[in-house]
Amino acid sequence: MELSGSDLQWAKNFFRNIELFQKLSDAELSELLAGLEKNVYPAGTTIIFQNELSSQLYVIESGEVSVWVKKGNQKIKIATLSANDYFGEISLLTPRAATATVKAETDTEVILLPGNVVQQLIKKNQEFGKILAMEIVARLNKQKNLEPPSGENR
Repeated sequence: MELSGSDLQWAKNFFRNIELFQKLSDAELSELLAGLEKNVYPAGTTIIFQNELSSQLYVIESGEVSVWVKKGNQKIKIATLSANDYFGEISLLTPRAATATVKAETDTEVILLPGNVVQQLIKKNQEFGKILAMEIVARLNKQKNLEPPSGENR
């Protein structure tokens, strides 16, 4: 999807409000946005399944998703994400399948960034790669030694 004019300016402004993308140059941001797609997931739709491969970075434009991890026979809700949050980075940038299931809690508009474009950008901009790597480490650490809070099983 090629963005131009006001759509491109809107997308740049949207991504400038997300910490991960704030240090990108205008040229890098334009390159990243050239490959974007948008999708709407109705409430209740599973967007990513735990243990499946994903090749995109998902950025929430509007709506809310919940992030679930299966531990044994239990599903544990570990996060709720909303506008300007992103997910899918772990299976995108590591040789492992998704570490969690992500489900739309409300009708959710998502911007999809192709993995190959994100990976090229990481090679060009080490700071971007470093920020993304730190987020991956933080999210993986959060999943260690999880115990289900009462009332959070589904």
